Amino acid sequence: MMPRIRTEDRGEGSDGQGPSYAPETLNECPDLPVNRYGAPARLESDTTGFVSDFGRIALSNTRTKPTYADCWLIGSADELDLISEYRLPGARVTIGTSSDGETEYNLSPDEYTSADSVNALVSDVIDCVRSSYREKGGRMDRQSVLSEARGRIMDRSDTIEAVYGSNSIDIGKVIDNLCETVHRYTVGLGIFDILLSDPRLEDIYIDAPCDKNRIHVTMNGASGINSNLRCRTNLMVDRKEIMNLINVLKRDSGLQFSESEPVLETDMKGRDARATVIGYPMSPNGEAVSIRKHSTRPWTLTRLIANGTLDHETAGLLSFLVDNRCTFLVCGARGAGKSSLLTALMFEFPVSQRILTIEDTMELPGDKMRRMGYKVQSMLINDKIEGDSLSRADEALRVSLRMGESAIVLGEVRGEEAKTLYQSMRAGRAGSSIMGTIHGDSARSVYERVVHDMGIAPEAFMATDLLLTLGSVRDRRSGDQRRTLGEMVATGGRPGEFVDISDAEGLFSSPVMRRISSSCGMDRNDILNEIRSRSGIRKMLADAGARDGRFLGPEWINTANDHVSRNSGKNPRILISSFEAKVRRAEGAGQVEE
Repeated sequence: MMPRIRTEDRGEGSDGQGPSYAPETLNECPDLPVNRYGAPARLESDTTGFVSDFGRIALSNTRTKPTYADCWLIGSADELDLISEYRLPGARVTIGTSSDGETEYNLSPDEYTSADSVNALVSDVIDCVRSSYREKGGRMDRQSVLSEARGRIMDRSDTIEAVYGSNSIDIGKVIDNLCETVHRYTVGLGIFDILLSDPRLEDIYIDAPCDKNRIHVTMNGASGINSNLRCRTNLMVDRKEIMNLINVLKRDSGLQFSESEPVLETDMKGRDARATVIGYPMSPNGEAVSIRKHSTRPWTLTRLIANGTLDHETAGLLSFLVDNRCTFLVCGARGAGKSSLLTALMFEFPVSQRILTIEDTMELPGDKMRRMGYKVQSMLINDKIEGDSLSRADEALRVSLRMGESAIVLGEVRGEEAKTLYQSMRAGRAGSSIMGTIHGDSARSVYERVVHDMGIAPEAFMATDLLLTLGSVRDRRSGDQRRTLGEMVATGGRPGEFVDISDAEGLFSSPVMRRISSSCGMDRNDILNEIRSRSGIRKMLADAGARDGRFLGPEWINTANDHVSRNSGKNPRILISSFEAKVRRAEGAGQVEE
C-alpha cells in the first residue's frame, strides 16, 4: 500500500509570493516595535518596566509557523530560566523554567527560523511533490520524496546561495535539511517526526481539543542524568496535524478508528514508540493522543548504575540471581522504569539460554539480543488476534509452556495468564526462569493484588523468588523526580512473608538463597566472592561508560559474564584486575572487545 500523502491546504503563501510565515498575535500592540514574526520586539533600552513587561506578555501570547506547517510555536525560549539546551537533527531544544514556574520543553525547528525566501522555496517544492503524485501517481516512499525534493531544490540553488553563501559543503548540508523538511510535511508526521527523534523524550501527550492545549512531554536526563521531568512544550497543533498522524497509524496498523471504534492502540512502525488515540464520543472534545517512546539504547545494569537507579552492589547481586535462574517480578507505577529494569535483567542471561518473550508492545530487546547470538522467540499479543487482551496473553503463555525448556519473560502480568503461570510454576512445567512486570508500589501491594484480585493461591505466590520495586524520589533542592530501586525482597517461608535481601544476613536467610546454595554446591563465602566479582566489574564498566558510552552497552555485559564464568572460583581482586586489563586495552584500541 502506498503511503497517504498529505494534500491539505496549508494556507496563504504557498505560491512563493506571499509571506512564508503566518504570525498570529493574540494581544495586539500597535505602538510597540515588532520582530519578523509580528511579535513585539524586545526593548533593550526600555527602563520603565511597564512597557518591557507588556512586551513580554505580548510575546508569550504570539503564535508563529511556516504556512506549510500545522503546528504553532508559542512564546520564546529567551524568556525561560535556562536548565539545559541541545541540538536535534533539524531543531534546537531549550529546557527552562517559565515565569509562571512551569518547566518548558521549548522546541525550535530550523524551518521556523529560516529566511522567508527559503521557506517560500520549501513551500513550492512541497506543492510540486503533492501535485506530481496526484497527477502521475508513483511511489511516495521516503527515498522517492527525498530524490524528487533534491532535484527541485537544486534547480533553485541560487535562492539557497543568496541566503547561506556559496560554500559547497555548507550548501550541501542545507539542501539535505531542506529535503528532510519536505519529507516531513508530505508523507512524514510533521512536528511529531522531530519529537520522536529526541532520545530524551519518553512520553508525548496531546489533550483535546488539540488546538487549545499545548503538547506535553515527559523526559529523562534534562538537568541530571536520572531526572524525570514532566514539561509543557511551546507547541500547539492544528487538528489537521493530528488527523495526519491518525491516518498514518491506521494505514500502518490496518486497525479501524471511528465513532463506533473510538480507541486506536498500535506500535508506530520504524519509530520505536506506541501510540494510543481516543476520539469522539469517548473524547467529546475531539481526538487525544498519547505516545510512549521505547528506549533506543538497550538498558543494562551498568546503565542503571550510571544514572543512579541502583548501586553496583545491587547490580552484582541481581546478576548472580539471574544466572541462577530465579523468578522475578518487577513492580512499580506507570513510568517508574519497570520495562527498563526487566530489559537489563534479560541481558544477564547467558547466551546459551533460550528465551520466550510475551508482550503487547514491542518494548523488550528481542531483535538486539538475536543479533548478539541469543535464542529469543518473541510473541506479540495485539488486536488482530481474537479475544480480549487477557485471554490473548493467557493463550500465548499456554503456547510458550509447550515450546520446550526456556526462560519466559512477560512484558506485563495482568490477570488471567497469572493463574496459568503460577499453576505451571507449582507443577514444575514453567520455564527455567520467569520474569515479568506488574503494577504495584510495594511487594505487599503486589501480593494483595495477585492473591485477592487475581485469585492466585497464597502458597502459589511463593513460587515468586524476588520482587523488585521501582519508584520516584523528589530531589528537595531541584524538584526533579529521580527513579530508584526502592525495595528488593524475597518471598519468605510463609505466604505473605517477605525477606529484605539488601544485606547479607537477610540474603542468606531467604529460601531462594538456600535453594541456590544447595543446587550449585557453593558455600556462603563462594557466593559472596562471585557477587563481589560481578559488582566490581559492573562498577568498572559504569565508570568507563562515563568516558565512553560503549561500555554501558549489552555487549560488555556479555563479555563480563563470560569472564566471570571462565574464572569461576578466583579471588575477586584477581578476577576484577584481569577484567580491568580488558577494558584498558579496549579503551586504548578505541573498540569494544568481544
